[in-house]
Amino acid sequence: MNEPTDVAFRLSRRSLFAGAAALAMTGCVSDTTEPAVASPSTPTSPTIEIENDTDLERALPSLSNWGRWGQDDELGTLNYMTPQTRLAATALIRTGRVVPFAREISSTTPNLRDLTYKIKRYDDPLPEESGCIDEIGMTYHGFAVTHVDALCHIFTPEGKQGMYNGFSVDEVTPSGAQRLGIERIGEVGIVGRGVLLDVAEARGGPLQVGSVIRPEDLESAERLHQVQVGEADIVFVRNGGGVDNTYQRGTGLHASCLPWLRERRVSVLSSDSDSDVHPPLAGFERWTEPMHMVLIPYFGMPILDNTDLDALAEACAAEQRWTFFVSVSPWRFKGATSSPVNPMAIF
Repeated sequence: MNEPTDVAFRLSRRSLFAGAAALAMTGCVSDTTEPAVASPSTPTSPTIEIENDTDLERALPSLSNWGRWGQDDELGTLNYMTPQTRLAATALIRTGRVVPFAREISSTTPNLRDLTYKIKRYDDPLPEESGCIDEIGMTYHGFAVTHVDALCHIFTPEGKQGMYNGFSVDEVTPSGAQRLGIERIGEVGIVGRGVLLDVAEARGGPLQVGSVIRPEDLESAERLHQVQVGEADIVFVRNGGGVDNTYQRGTGLHASCLPWLRERRVSVLSSDSDSDVHPPLAGFERWTEPMHMVLIPYFGMPILDNTDLDALAEACAAEQRWTFFVSVSPWRFKGATSSPVNPMAIF
């Protein structure tokens, strides 16, 4: 893929992956400003039903977080994380076991996009040093690399209503996004209580690739390991498909999970896929990827794609607990749309 040469460059996520023409989509947002600080509440089952595009568009005003934390907010649901929630999460560190759960990659990993890799050895005579240096470049979005999506990554449909919190798409310039770039997440990090919802285990084994995860599946996984997702949590939804999830066929969350995620005040969503169902489900001809198309520009929720949740599930089973301290540190590359990361769980 060539680099954009001017600000008018516009490619949808779908055309980036498949080369198809961008789909025409419509949307709406809330003009209601909610309190900047939300009080804790006991999780309840949301009553909003979302089974098609029409349902989703009707629900958007109640799902949107625009203005919730002020008109200049660029952190979105990371605002749920506070010094208090981070400190509370440290109480989950008991054995000191560290589990990295990014996918390991190399220069030969399949499906890396726009990869450039060069390594050079140098053997300089003393008193100079000897060693090697390398150059690495790639597009991190996709299904191969564990990465965090910045809030500038996905616009409202066709960019007509801008990006998260109403910021104009014109903030995306050839030198990078002037608003909502990955450095905003890098300033605070993703630090707090992680919760593994092992849907694969709850349903008896890895889900067939292309399966659909609904709110009842999330709640079954909660009951299985006696956990409850709450405010500020970093939620990892395991489907068991891992690297077999692709853009052509992948397991993900149904749009009906959106009210559930908002009701629980989740900070970050992650999965062992990209969290969306592929190919798009019947009834979703406009909102083909509702997790990305709603969570990022309307919730203001970063998505952590392609985590190695098999490794995490093994550690949780060994420790016999499915909540843990987690730290994710995106790079501070100003204006970037994503960052490769290596999430760390500490038990």
